[in-house]
Amino acid sequence: MTIDKSLFIRALRKEKLSTPPIWYMRQAGRYLPEYRKIRSKFRNFLDMCKDPDVCCELALQPMNRFNLDASILFSDILTIPDAFNLGVEFKEGEGPVFNNPIKNKAIIRDLPRFNPQDLSYVYKCVENLRASLPPSIPLIGFCGSPWTLAAYSIEGSSSKDFGFTKKFISENTEEVHELLDAYTNACFLYLKEQAMSGINAIQIFDSWANLLNESDYKIYSLNYINDLVRKLKMDKITSNLPIIVFARQPAGGIGQFSHVSLDCISLYWDESIDKSISILKNNTAIQGNLDPKILKEDNSVIRKEVKLIIDKFKDYPGYIFNLGHGITPDIDPDKIKFVTDTVREI
Repeated sequence: MTIDKSLFIRALRKEKLSTPPIWYMRQAGRYLPEYRKIRSKFRNFLDMCKDPDVCCELALQPMNRFNLDASILFSDILTIPDAFNLGVEFKEGEGPVFNNPIKNKAIIRDLPRFNPQDLSYVYKCVENLRASLPPSIPLIGFCGSPWTLAAYSIEGSSSKDFGFTKKFISENTEEVHELLDAYTNACFLYLKEQAMSGINAIQIFDSWANLLNESDYKIYSLNYINDLVRKLKMDKITSNLPIIVFARQPAGGIGQFSHVSLDCISLYWDESIDKSISILKNNTAIQGNLDPKILKEDNSVIRKEVKLIIDKFKDYPGYIFNLGHGITPDIDPDKIKFVTDTVREI
């Protein structure tokens, strides 16, 4: 079987399938003991991301365990800010920390020009994965949304409310749009290089969509996602790659994405399935959206929730089973196997 005939790509083409394809956000991660063994050898997570051979091995771990229908590049969305010399570091117990965050508008105007070759280690990992995966298994490449990258870059770390970022964008609107333009172009060039290296689909993570009100979301995030998608769809190298967007609780709802030329919407776990189907049917494929917390429950509860989702999507043309967020470190790998087997059994 070729990639073009794989369940994953067929679902992205909005075909109605008797068995949905399955993959999981953060399917390679700390919940796997084999991952933790490798991670313990690196002080800084980003240092690990810069080793293509290690990242290839990490991406293959869940494929070998669960026989999933798609693999995803192992990397991090903050590789782009790091390439802009913002000094990204992952500290134990803190998450990402920027040694050179954007704390004033002058820093934006002094940012270096993005060179996609600064992230050559990512493209090498893509090449390694494409050579290692079965020829029938699609490989997903990804990037963060321009807004999500900007929010991290301005705040300088993760945050509960990103208070500094919200204040900064209200006081430096022109410069923030310059930053978002720079990140949009960088994301495009980055994904184009991934495409030349062998990815078969793209996912854009708008992880901090929930920080903005409806008006600001359109201005600072949705418009730039639209620009990025348009660039990808117009370029001959990336034009045929299906594009998925995962947006976490965007103000205004997912219906506003109907104006973006997407192939698939990945639903956050609290999105209404019934409402999403009514909005998106015949327009885009849908991916999602089992609550990751369900994976801590007994198998009987898990099976009930999985069946509920599968039943709702049984007549939907273009459905991909996934979680409504990433797998958390406290999940038993056997639960992932149970979910995978249950989806295929049902």
